[in-house]
Amino acid sequence: MVDDVVGRNDIVAWRGPDTDPVRSLLHDLREPLAAILLLSETSQGDVRERLVSIQEQASWLAEVVAASLEGAAGDHVADIDARALANEVAGRARMSTTTTIDVEVVGECRVLARPVALARALGCLVDNAVRAAGPAGHVLIWVGSCDDAFHIRVLDDGPGLGRLAPRTSIGLATTRAMVAACRGRFRLAARPDGGAAADIVLQSRSEPDAVAL
Repeated sequence: MVDDVVGRNDIVAWRGPDTDPVRSLLHDLREPLAAILLLSETSQGDVRERLVSIQEQASWLAEVVAASLEGAAGDHVADIDARALANEVAGRARMSTTTTIDVEVVGECRVLARPVALARALGCLVDNAVRAAGPAGHVLIWVGSCDDAFHIRVLDDGPGLGRLAPRTSIGLATTRAMVAACRGRFRLAARPDGGAAADIVLQSRSEPDAVAL
């Protein structure tokens, strides 16, 4: 069960400085590269499975770099299966952490957005949530329609907002920029029982101006 964080008074729209595209790109390349190094150095598991995982990470790196070089023209608006996207992001994140990462989908799971931008935004939020939750913690990616909008939420059971030593603000700045590219909104809140809830709010396919991204 997901806490009803949308509409709470303690939810705030994150504000930050303009995103430096080069630093943002480098930030998003860090985790996939770390996963590739980890997969290439370990002797555990099936070699063929590790090679498939390395290929998946490398393919994602190629997509991010290509979209960054081409800008919006390289990341066209598409009808996205948000369930599949959430599972892909979760799968990549699981390769380099022992944190439990689950995906829950409720109702409609298709949305119009820029695929790479949305995946980068979600990846940044999952990265932050994993760091907050810690190696033995839990992160949930919740996908579904609620309050007449489409939501992708990332919930963690970490210490809560403001209680974790900051690393950089690049991840949140990148999230804000990528969500804006999809004409969405990004909101961050403290969960009542601890941890944080990040909420990406997007236009559903049924909204009249959804195709005008």
